[in-house]
Amino acid sequence: MEQIAIGSSANGVISSSSSEQGENPSSEDSSSSSEQGENPSSEDSSSSSEQGEDPSSEDSSSSSEQGEDPCSEDSSSSSELGNLSNSSSSLGIPSISYDCGVYDCITTVYLNPNIDYGEYLDERDNQVYRTVQIGEQIWMAQNLNYAADGSFCFRDSIGRCQIGGRLYTWDLAKKVCPNGWHLPDSVEYNELSSYVTDHKSVENSIKASLVSVRHSGKDNFGFSATLGSGYRNTFWKQYDEGAWSRGNTYIWTASESTSEKEPADTYAKIRYFSMTFPDAFAKRTWKKEDALSVRCIKD
Repeated sequence: MEQIAIGSSANGVISSSSSEQGENPSSEDSSSSSEQGENPSSEDSSSSSEQGEDPSSEDSSSSSEQGEDPCSEDSSSSSELGNLSNSSSSLGIPSISYDCGVYDCITTVYLNPNIDYGEYLDERDNQVYRTVQIGEQIWMAQNLNYAADGSFCFRDSIGRCQIGGRLYTWDLAKKVCPNGWHLPDSVEYNELSSYVTDHKSVENSIKASLVSVRHSGKDNFGFSATLGSGYRNTFWKQYDEGAWSRGNTYIWTASESTSEKEPADTYAKIRYFSMTFPDAFAKRTWKKEDALSVRCIKD
């Protein structure tokens, strides 16, 4: 089948069958740990070490190890966060279809201006998202920011929601995407990774190819991931950006765990971008009760 141009405007529904993906959906654990530089890709590896500690201990990491939290309101980006409003599209890529003085346009300052994005209006709250076609998939180019009951802004900051979207438990994440969109499963994320691997520049990692230029990525495909969205630990009722470093982003998949150590009734599969490991767009399992980011894909 002819591949569709990278970053083309996402205006229609294009479905892809598993046979077109050319991979075994059960082969998730075969992602390249050599590229990631650690074993975060193993979904059988225990996430309890990261979740089982007090998230407030993140401040005990040395500043040299952490670097700068790209979304921290205490960092140099605080002035940028303070200037963001619901009609913030004018700070980045102007909307073609919607008046951002009337609609709540999600900020576009983290998108790639060289990508031909589509637009989608979530009629539930009049928020406007940019969309992007990558291979045969159509993705939202921003994390979901729908204020469903039981969702959270990182550290209860509206400014963080405007950049990284809201955080949802797994049960809520499965049903929070708008009509015509859904929470992607691990197979769909595998298809994204495979397409990026096949079409990215040799010198770029998968992570660099998917992360916003404003967060030191290349964002060649318009996925425009932001770093530092973090998660909410339900047990501690606290927010964290990673046990080993700050600035991580954790994204739910619709797939439950297949690990005996981390059973499906408690754990689901996720993808995450690691601040510490420069090449890591990694796989692991996570407790369903915690709240993580959501990136929707078109049906």
